[in-house]
Amino acid sequence: MNAYQEAKPWKSHSHSYLSLGCLYSPDITPAVASRRLKMWIIRNPQLVEELVQAGWNDRQRILTPRQVDCIVRVLGEP
Repeated sequence: MNAYQEAKPWKSHSHSYLSLGCLYSPDITPAVASRRLKMWIIRNPQLVEELVQAGWNDRQRILTPRQVDCIVRVLGEP
């Protein structure tokens, strides 16, 4: 991580599973990173509950900023 990345604060905005998955797992292919993120979500009941309260359903393709905040709060910053 370079100095610019360390100084840059996290700011939530809409993300697809693919784009957010790539932030969490930059060392694997985007498709695998997307599936991995979905798996982390589904296997975490606390996160699923928070996401549902934020309007999430398992068929949506784009995560809202509020839903991304839930993921970051539980999983940590990517």
